[in-house]
Amino acid sequence: MILGHRGMGDHFQYPGNTLESILPVLEIGADGSEMDIQITKDSVLVIFHNEILDNRTKCSGKIYDYNWNEIADCNYNAIQSDVKIVSVEELFSSIENLREYYFSFDCKLDADHTNDNDYRRTFLLAIKRICNKYGMSGNVFIEGDLGFLTMAKDLGLKNKGFLVGFYVNDAVDNQIFGIGASVNTTYDTIEYAHKKGIYVMMWGAKTDIGNKQALKLNPDILQTDKPIPLLMLLDRMNYND
Repeated sequence: MILGHRGMGDHFQYPGNTLESILPVLEIGADGSEMDIQITKDSVLVIFHNEILDNRTKCSGKIYDYNWNEIADCNYNAIQSDVKIVSVEELFSSIENLREYYFSFDCKLDADHTNDNDYRRTFLLAIKRICNKYGMSGNVFIEGDLGFLTMAKDLGLKNKGFLVGFYVNDAVDNQIFGIGASVNTTYDTIEYAHKKGIYVMMWGAKTDIGNKQALKLNPDILQTDKPIPLLMLLDRMNYND
């Protein structure tokens, strides 16, 4: 499975984690996209990477400092001045045949609430609601630490979880679906995970060489910042859109 990293990747003309970056990667033939997810005070899931809005956008502060309607018109600092931050709701409602695609939620917990179980529960329940609304529980993966993924199961989320890091045995012991790993992971680690029945999602493929290096490691899901050459290499490029 091929996922764009934040859409079309870090080298694209539009900022990652935006409609302008995610929709194109679906159109060219990727299976879906990884994206960074945060939550507002009023429990709206927002697609944004950085801890603070400063520098990347014309707004300031943290996503969790605001209700969604207070930042919904926040523009990125980009060459194209009208590129806005976007919610998961806006993305999902913009995609035809949504259930044909897969998305990996790299959950960025607010630094001041990382160990707050009420905050984590609120975050996970927001994921559960949006997935139930769009019938996407089977198409949305959740990347997180062991406590986060264990809580997700306890709350009844049906999403497949990917444990961040090389914790194969922790994934096995806690019946977690997969692990997340970088392109620097050894082949032996990937092979060991597969022998244990654990799926591997890989990130860090930022160049053509990185794509080829990652493919040799045989991950089940590959996030790439260079989706076009990878899809061409695999003869999966959609030239029609």
